[in-house]
Amino acid sequence: MNPTIPPSVSAVQIAEALAKPTPTPEQQAVIQAPLVPTLVVAGAGSGKTETMANRVLWLLANGHATPDQILGLTFTRKAAGELAERINLRIAQLDKVGLMPRPAGIVGDGVSRDSSDLFDTPTVSTYNSFASRLFSDNALLLGREPESVLLSETSAWLLARRTVIEHGDDRLVPFGKNLDTVTDAVLRLSRALAENPAPFVPGEPAGSHDLAGLAAGFDYLPDLPYGSAAKKKPYDSVTGSLAAVAPLPVLAELADRYQLEKRRLGLIEFSDQVALALQVCRKVAGVGVRARDQHRIVLLDEYQDTSVLQTELLHTLFADHPVMAVGDPHQSIYGWRGASSANLLGFRADFNSADRADAGPGSRPSMSLSYTWRNPASVLDAANTLVAPLSEALRARPGGIQVETLKVPGGKEAGRVEGLMLETVAEEADHVARWFAARLDGGSRSGAMLFRARRDMEFFAEVLRANGVKAHVLGLGGLLSTPEVADVVSVLRVAHDPSAGSELVRLLSGGRWRIGPRDLQALAGVASWLASHDWAQKAVSDELKAKIRASVAGDDVSSLVDALDFVATASETHGQLAGFSEEGRGRLREAGRQLAWFRSRAGLPLLDFVRLIEQETLLDVELVANESHGRGLANLYAFHDTVSAFLDSDEQGTLGSFLRWLARAERQDDLGPRGEMSEPGTVQLLTVHGAKGLEWDFVAIPNLTENSLPAKAKEGAGWLRFGELPYPMRGDRAELPELLHSGHETQKSFDTEFARYKAELGDRHAAEERRLIYVATTRAQRELLLTGSFWGGGLTVRKPSRFLVELSDAGLIEPVAVDSADSEKPEAAGVGRESWPFDPLGTRRPFVEAAADLVRGARDSGQDRPTIWSRDVTLLLEERALRQAGAGVMALPTRIPASRFKDYLDDPAAVAAGLRRPMPEKPYRATRLGTLFHSWVERRAGGVGSGDLVDAGPQELDLDFDLDSDLDGAGDGDFDSATGSGTDAALAEEQQFERFKATFERSQWAGRKPEEVELEIHHVMCGQVFICKLDAVYRTETGYQVVDWKTGKAPRNAADLELKQTQLALYRLAYARWKGIDPELVDAVFYFVADDTIVVPHRLYSEGDLVLAWSSVVAPMSTGPVAASESWKRRG
Repeated sequence: MNPTIPPSVSAVQIAEALAKPTPTPEQQAVIQAPLVPTLVVAGAGSGKTETMANRVLWLLANGHATPDQILGLTFTRKAAGELAERINLRIAQLDKVGLMPRPAGIVGDGVSRDSSDLFDTPTVSTYNSFASRLFSDNALLLGREPESVLLSETSAWLLARRTVIEHGDDRLVPFGKNLDTVTDAVLRLSRALAENPAPFVPGEPAGSHDLAGLAAGFDYLPDLPYGSAAKKKPYDSVTGSLAAVAPLPVLAELADRYQLEKRRLGLIEFSDQVALALQVCRKVAGVGVRARDQHRIVLLDEYQDTSVLQTELLHTLFADHPVMAVGDPHQSIYGWRGASSANLLGFRADFNSADRADAGPGSRPSMSLSYTWRNPASVLDAANTLVAPLSEALRARPGGIQVETLKVPGGKEAGRVEGLMLETVAEEADHVARWFAARLDGGSRSGAMLFRARRDMEFFAEVLRANGVKAHVLGLGGLLSTPEVADVVSVLRVAHDPSAGSELVRLLSGGRWRIGPRDLQALAGVASWLASHDWAQKAVSDELKAKIRASVAGDDVSSLVDALDFVATASETHGQLAGFSEEGRGRLREAGRQLAWFRSRAGLPLLDFVRLIEQETLLDVELVANESHGRGLANLYAFHDTVSAFLDSDEQGTLGSFLRWLARAERQDDLGPRGEMSEPGTVQLLTVHGAKGLEWDFVAIPNLTENSLPAKAKEGAGWLRFGELPYPMRGDRAELPELLHSGHETQKSFDTEFARYKAELGDRHAAEERRLIYVATTRAQRELLLTGSFWGGGLTVRKPSRFLVELSDAGLIEPVAVDSADSEKPEAAGVGRESWPFDPLGTRRPFVEAAADLVRGARDSGQDRPTIWSRDVTLLLEERALRQAGAGVMALPTRIPASRFKDYLDDPAAVAAGLRRPMPEKPYRATRLGTLFHSWVERRAGGVGSGDLVDAGPQELDLDFDLDSDLDGAGDGDFDSATGSGTDAALAEEQQFERFKATFERSQWAGRKPEEVELEIHHVMCGQVFICKLDAVYRTETGYQVVDWKTGKAPRNAADLELKQTQLALYRLAYARWKGIDPELVDAVFYFVADDTIVVPHRLYSEGDLVLAWSSVVAPMSTGPVAASESWKRRG
């Protein structure tokens, strides 16, 4: 390819033709860059996505490539979907203005050639998806299965846990780690080994023998002399290092076994995809040549987030190829999972052979995008000040890259940055809440609070809500912190674990049982008494007590759960019950009996058990009755989806394994980037790690104190931790602190080296925290609030964050106090008196009690008091009336699937007959095929719904396909029946399923990340509950789009489509109500995968249309004989 062909159409001309803003000189340089390996350093908010899309347009308009020859890779599916959507939209605009080359030819290697299909779309995907396809296409040549199943995070953890159980040995005992900790370590080590080429055999991962050899290199240290006459025991650095490396051999063996087990079962992980793709490149001839021929232009987004192995794969395939990598070293915040900002520094040496041969890295200057279109000047000044030390360090490195200081284009608002230290965290939370209340005011503006850690999110959220500000804690942790879900999880833990005392106290002191402090204290006394007595209630000896204390942890000695069981079953006259109030004792006995009953049913299928808890605790009734908490039921449904996601990976999952997985999933959820969009009028609370790539009008960053942000280094001694891959084994080891552990003659010598190593770790950690605060500050589009407080939950005073002090010293915020006004923690300053336990009705109590009195008065008046025969008599009379009135009179079910709405409209008589005399329907393979496809799409999207269509009674199934249309042309014989036999039918089903998957992968949905997957909404209309199960919802430029996957045939005619669109209309209305937005912001389409056809109804019914259609057709079903409604059909 000739890199110096002059452009016939410039970037400015393209922008003018599309009526877009004129690109800046920096953007023009990037858009029109030569077709050689190019690194672009793009600061936060600098418009890199738009610039990359415009580069694609320039390449197409000037004939350097056709759309299908362009490859774009990025880090997340959300980013890939946004980039693909942007590029495809711009290509359509380019063609509309006549700038897309026609089949006359395109330029390539100086040769004009025909293009048969100019409008194939570019390939845009994640780095891992690209690697996965590369491996799948060539897997058989490596002796591997191309259709290896990708393990979910849950499945991987469960498989690793099983490996530890089956293959762990006594060598693990001395380390004092529980099963889950060992599982985490094995999984972490296995992935690190797969993702890091060993230094011993280039291109191959390290093995257990390598780790055992490295650990053995520390064995000589205890035998060394201390090296100091004053030293009487071994140095802590020596003993600590030995303790850290000792588990490596056995953990590495378990990691090897885990890898073997995956291969035996035909399973792979994300961490395997790149490693296997790299094996393909090195062992299968011609793979690189074909990749370069297929992808003449390569764009690499978020390059600072790539791992060492991803970088090695990319430069193996595309060295000396037109590759443009875009990244920002200051936003490299995912180092904990293998991302390395050093990839930016090494880009030119990796991709340009001239740099490797001649001048080395850094010989050619990188390009920059240094104008931010997101932040106002005041916010940007703060961000630039905080990140300045990092920029200087990068410039000072040999071969370093130039990171330009971000600038604001002219005419942008100045914005505002505030920073202050308050005395207490309560004052801090109140100040933040009032700050948001003054700015959001329930309008269209968005807000966010960004935290270094999750622990204080719910506290700040409660204060926000108390000040009238909507607050939403994002992620699984946010879901688990909602009151209704927290109650369910507490019951699950109490039913499973007798040591779940905290969860039990939450339940007992909550609105249902309202146990007061004195009775809880008495319960703790019973727990202590039980711990000191045997099964016969006789005091145990001091010797036995000592043995108990030596054999278990102190927290396990006494159990509040056991104490509650005792209170529930003990005699009323037992002495241990004397300390309880009469009312408290009664409530505790009732609570104990219910929780014991739950425990006896803990073996139920997990989702059934969760629903049973909701029903028996009356939680579902409370949420329906509480109009002030509209999202309560939605939160429970979301938790059901979480349970289903776990069961998708472990169908036989036990309660214990689910609770362990839940704790781990909550920890992991904090660390990755989030895909949620901002919510107008709502403050979203999330971690800084989750905020990358997002933006809000108003951003607050609380807890800006030393050891909070910046956080205290948890790494301690770097890789010298349980289950960590040693730095010498990592692919980016040249960028990491090195511990020289060999060749020492005294322990003191090693201790000195260890101190130097830890100091380097501290510097590295400080740089990582500085990158975090930079990412956090650059999320604000209008105003930024930075706060801290001297007194938090502890007893010692806190210091202001160095970041606050730096901004104060630079004059960018008001001077910040560095010392508290109080020498001791303020005692209850500003704290009011509250009754506890809290009244669940609160200020509503007098109104609720008045209503209850009216009901009781009517009941006690004696009028129309029912007898024991009343119900039977009423049923008999209704049955006679039905016979007299005609066969068509029918009581409708309360719950009606949205997909059956059209059946009521089309043939109400058939529906009535089915309701009156339900008949089992013959199972069809097409039905199962539809279920398989829906489940596959959901898993592919990383969704958390169940994907299982059979989730209710026969009349409540929200089928996402129609049997009549799905069976048209489905085949003859036993393919139609799910109970049929024969290999031909099974093969046909499998082949059809594979065709469905291949078609979907080519569709526009393949590269997009849905907002929701398998979302079930119960929409109330006309006195009925319509069950709307939305397959997928995507964010669009104008709002949201609901997509319903169909595996059958497209509508036969306009009348058929008119019927089917009612399902989409219900989905649109239900989602708009659930989301709290105008239905006009939501559209809906069908995607018929068998035909690869998107069907967009001419119009979707409004709520009024739906009500009219339903009323005109269904009313006769409850008043007289049922027939097809000609009045409705005439409307069509």
